[in-house]
Amino acid sequence: MPCSKLTAICLGILSLVLLATPGWSAGPVQEFQAGWRAFHALSKDPQDAKYRSSWMRVKDRFQRAYKANPDGSYAPKALYYLGRTYQELGKRSYLQEDFEQAVDYFRRVEKKFPTHSWTDDALLFAAKTLLNHMDSPQGAYQILTRITQSYNQGDKAPEAEALLEKIKAEYPSRIDAWRASCHTAGKKGADSGQSSGSSDPVHIQTIRHWSSDDYTRVVLDLDSQAAYKDMLLKPDPSIDKPFYRVVVDVHNTRLAEDVQDKLSIKDGILRTVRAGQFRPDQARVVLDVNSLNDYRTFSLDNPNRVVIDVYAPASSAQQKSTSKALARAAKEGGKSVSSNLVEQLGLDIQTIMLDPGHGGKDPGAVCSGIMEKDINLRLATIMGQILEEKGYNVLYTRTSDKFIPLEERTAMANAESTDLFISLHVNAHRSSKIHGLEIYYLNLANSDEAVRVAARENSVSEKKISDLQLILSDLMLNSKIEESEKLAERVLDATLDYSQRFYNINDHGVRRAPFYVLMGAQMPAILVELGYLTNPTERKRLQNYAFLKRMAWGIVQGITHYHQDINSFAQR
Repeated sequence: MPCSKLTAICLGILSLVLLATPGWSAGPVQEFQAGWRAFHALSKDPQDAKYRSSWMRVKDRFQRAYKANPDGSYAPKALYYLGRTYQELGKRSYLQEDFEQAVDYFRRVEKKFPTHSWTDDALLFAAKTLLNHMDSPQGAYQILTRITQSYNQGDKAPEAEALLEKIKAEYPSRIDAWRASCHTAGKKGADSGQSSGSSDPVHIQTIRHWSSDDYTRVVLDLDSQAAYKDMLLKPDPSIDKPFYRVVVDVHNTRLAEDVQDKLSIKDGILRTVRAGQFRPDQARVVLDVNSLNDYRTFSLDNPNRVVIDVYAPASSAQQKSTSKALARAAKEGGKSVSSNLVEQLGLDIQTIMLDPGHGGKDPGAVCSGIMEKDINLRLATIMGQILEEKGYNVLYTRTSDKFIPLEERTAMANAESTDLFISLHVNAHRSSKIHGLEIYYLNLANSDEAVRVAARENSVSEKKISDLQLILSDLMLNSKIEESEKLAERVLDATLDYSQRFYNINDHGVRRAPFYVLMGAQMPAILVELGYLTNPTERKRLQNYAFLKRMAWGIVQGITHYHQDINSFAQR
């Protein structure tokens, strides 16, 4: 390869890395301004505005502006315009998920920046989206009521009041119930989750954690559902707190007697977890964190818990290493340099974590005495052997019949800095005629069937999945969505290509859904549904070693093809 061509490739890679690496980006101000110009130009261009890719490019600008400084002065503006971007896209795509993402971003402006001058604007857009595009007058009523009560001095209060009166006139019989709902939701709507519906206090039973140099997950296990709110306190040496503090207040909650009030961890970025009874009816948990780029909180149920994810910025050492690798590659020629570049930029695949779904007290799908958890483990063992023979380092979330909570599985992968996360499952359906292979990645569900499968794997109701999608776009900021989709496509194609030489395998395609087990993954992550235990033919196959080995071989081939795609990126 000519040196000039290699240099051009390296510079192209450099431009991608600079946009994706903290400390190398154009900065929040420049990214926001570029996004603002692109947004308004696209809004006036009916031809380009028809294409989803055009809006996604605008979205990427605002997303980078936000991630460059999540607490900076341009962060609330970036969130606001992320909402506007998805709202405009929804007007053209007519997809409910686009409007859901728009509302979610608008609500995040209030959650993170309740006193910002753009917050009432964001809430008004959220209310209009709910009313005009999502057939949710109750949701619009609740948000408009918040604007008139909490932002009554803002310039959007008169418009909110007028729209509120219009809704009251159109739905007079429902207002009393909606008003009661607004009252229980809280004055500012900043709390997440729901109350337990009882005066009896909820208890924080245990506090679990996983931590590495750039990631921490802390889980609060509750004995019932409870509302919570979170906030971030910046380092303050004047009060002997030279570190970040992520604070989570859980309402109507007390600490169980055996919960330690202080866990001195000093593991990776997490220094200490402190828990205490902040008020008689409110427990407080504080994470002392050495370095922080962003954090996320979300709740899961069955069982009930609050999950806190903390992400550290890229270290200066990592940035210097990247800089040196790029500089060397731009000066030198040859294929080996290109391959080395992939490895030094962290694009290579060396360690893969296999996640046999379910286990222990959770059998997964059960049919005719056959349990999904056993098939998943058998498949993982076979796959692991094949991967190791191909030179990969293989880790497992479980190697025996052991129960592991869903949120712990991804945390294990993040803490070990694995390069790929593959969750292995077997499907089930109320119709015994349904059979075939499907592969999922984390995203908003785009079909009723995807919602059904996610509800089954998450052990929650389908309504809970719908509620969960409202927080998903927040969690996806730190997820490898596009990479996961490409991995899923490669694995599906290779598995079908190989297995259909021996079996009639129905192709259900690549699907997307909000799976708990994939949430927060910092590497490409997919969930494989190998077949249907409820189909008699596939039930027999799934108990057969030869079938599992052939399917495992196909999945590994897909992983290998994906790995080759990454390597060829720097070798073209």
